[in-house]
Amino acid sequence: MYWKYSLGFLIASLTQAAIIAVTEALGISTLGAKITFGQLIIHILAGQAVGFLLMVIMQGITGIAKTNFWLLGSIYGAIVWVALVSINSAQGTINAPWTQGPSTIIASLLAFVVYGIIATYTIKRYREQGVKA
Repeated sequence: MYWKYSLGFLIASLTQAAIIAVTEALGISTLGAKITFGQLIIHILAGQAVGFLLMVIMQGITGIAKTNFWLLGSIYGAIVWVALVSINSAQGTINAPWTQGPSTIIASLLAFVVYGIIATYTIKRYREQGVKA
């Protein structure tokens, strides 16, 4: 029943992309993310991979799985933000948020935290319903 998890991770990825796109359009963020169709597909696939990684972590470490989904999702989103934004900025795909000012840092970090919360909620919800991955 991977599709239920995948659907949740898809919603998380699209919400994250929307936050980035809106903050870029409003001039709040200067991340420089260009959301083309190809990049959106890569973004969604990365969201799936990161979501399933979180699921494996939560299955392997029961103490983490018992943590409040708001807290766990926020922490996981922030960790993923550091990892993926560092990689993407090193590749020149985006501007490093820490060189663009506080509004870009807050907007991009918020997008990743929202992703983490939705992904964590998805895992906890379907795990409690007994859905087997």
